[in-house]
Amino acid sequence: MTIMGRRLVFLLGMALLVACGPARLLGAQADPLADPVEAQEPAPLTPIDLPAGADEPPPADLPPAQPVPPDMDAAPAPVAPKPKRPQAAEPLQDDAVERAQAPAPAAAPAAAPAPAPAESDGGFITSPERLPLGRHEVVVDVEVQAPAEMNLNKPATAVILVANAGSSDAFDVTVRDELPPGLKFVSSTVPPEPGAVEQGILVWKLGTLPAGASKKIPMQVTPTQVVHMDHAATVTFRAGSKARSLVREPKLKVEVVQAPSVARQLKGKAVDYKISVTNTGDGPARNILVQAKLSPGLRHESIVGSDENSLEHPIESLGPGDRYDLPTLQVDTTQGGRQTCTVKATSPDVVFNAADAELERAVDVVEPKLKIDLAAPEKRYTDTVGQYSVTVENPGTAPAKNVQVSVALPVNGKLVAAPQGAVYDGKAQRLVWTIPELPPTDPTNPALKPRVLPFEVRLRDVGYYEVTAEAKADGVSKQLQKRSTDVQGMADLDLIVYERKRVVDEGGETMFLIKLQNYGKKEASGVQVVAALSDNLQPTETTGGPEGEGHMKPEGKNILVQFPRIDRIGPGASMVLGVKVKAVKADDGVGTCEVTVKHDDDAASLRGMANVKVSQGRRTAGAAEPGMK
Repeated sequence: MTIMGRRLVFLLGMALLVACGPARLLGAQADPLADPVEAQEPAPLTPIDLPAGADEPPPADLPPAQPVPPDMDAAPAPVAPKPKRPQAAEPLQDDAVERAQAPAPAAAPAAAPAPAPAESDGGFITSPERLPLGRHEVVVDVEVQAPAEMNLNKPATAVILVANAGSSDAFDVTVRDELPPGLKFVSSTVPPEPGAVEQGILVWKLGTLPAGASKKIPMQVTPTQVVHMDHAATVTFRAGSKARSLVREPKLKVEVVQAPSVARQLKGKAVDYKISVTNTGDGPARNILVQAKLSPGLRHESIVGSDENSLEHPIESLGPGDRYDLPTLQVDTTQGGRQTCTVKATSPDVVFNAADAELERAVDVVEPKLKIDLAAPEKRYTDTVGQYSVTVENPGTAPAKNVQVSVALPVNGKLVAAPQGAVYDGKAQRLVWTIPELPPTDPTNPALKPRVLPFEVRLRDVGYYEVTAEAKADGVSKQLQKRSTDVQGMADLDLIVYERKRVVDEGGETMFLIKLQNYGKKEASGVQVVAALSDNLQPTETTGGPEGEGHMKPEGKNILVQFPRIDRIGPGASMVLGVKVKAVKADDGVGTCEVTVKHDDDAASLRGMANVKVSQGRRTAGAAEPGMK
């Protein structure tokens, strides 16, 4: 077989491969040159004057001419294997079809029609309305019919037969015939596309070939060479299929009813939430998850001890218009202030819309509180009265009910008098005030200011006196406060100055006595005693006190007598000092002894004075000592 013969066999095999394979391309637009559905018989050929000796086609009743024996030296042309048709896929179930769940967009203005795609762009050129639903096969066969023998330069008739043996229309059917060398195209009943005929390439665009229909293209050709030649044609087409889906839009709407309806609740009381979810769309919503997230001040018994303060409730599905009521959600209020419960419903079938599928309910949790302040003196002396007071107020947001304020007094303290409105238990040393209701404190309202509860305690002995104040009310944590008073002993030193004689003669002697008595419960330390004598008295001797002599020195008209320093005079102890004087002149008539006492425990000085009458040549009886204090 010649090279040209092998080439024609190869082209014929490729044409069969393309024609027999099932097409899966999406639809193409019908060609305006498409022929009617029914097959057409070729038009009668115009007789041509053949030259003498030219061969004519054999008559119909004669046996066909024997084919020319093939060239045994030539290698056989490869035969393309027949392609296997793909197995039909299993049809998709309805619930496996992916539906677009986005909300329907607003109608957009009609777009201008797109230009027709190029011949090889693979896009839609056929309206989807013309495409069949589901799986279909398009099988387009092409057959070239030509005489087994032709005579050189004599016209012959060839026919290209295209048939659609499938179950669906073939679109954009195009037949291509590339004439072999030595074969010239003369004419055809179906004119080919202009443009490439001179190069021996014939193209027929047949448009749509319906299922079961066929198309014949008769043509006249003239062989110009004596040679074996293969006349081959190919066919291409488009096939399509479509699926139809109904797009629905399920929607979720959350409703939450809060009880109590007034968004205000006392701390410790429960708040109920009635949650419902409704599908307001036109399609089913599956695998719905309802989540309720609580603020830190709300707590459900099922999540105690969990960091995630939220609950979840699944709903298998909701059809269009269906409503699902969740069990009532009851939560406890554990903190004051604004608390919230946020409910959210989601589904993989629904585009989340926070305006409908998420809702927040708020409640103002009010709570009473107590605050106390115990005021007490830090330091007092024995046998004095300490001023105490308890200030109680409600810094919360709700009235405190059944408020009790109690004060435990120290063992060595004694209540001076029970204050108004209080009850005193002498055995327990306890004061108790009862306030039926204490409203929240408002500094701008005098009637809502803190309550002050005063009381007095006599502090008798040395020591630390601890006072404990306590306040409690319904639903309020107990408040406790303690204060201590340091009760110290005090050196209570008393001074008495007196004379042994009321009258002394000039030149005579008498004694001034100085008595120091500590009535306090603390020793008096660093006691210094100084006696100032008038100029008509001359000190001659001192007595009493620590060992050592006193110092005497004149100061102005007086003479100062300074006794030795006394280190301490204990509580309840006394000491008597004496200064013996001599009357030196009687001009002034009266002699005085003025005493000043200082000690470390008191910055103030004690002063005392005694006097005698100085006379000339007359003696009187000794004066009696005054009574001791």
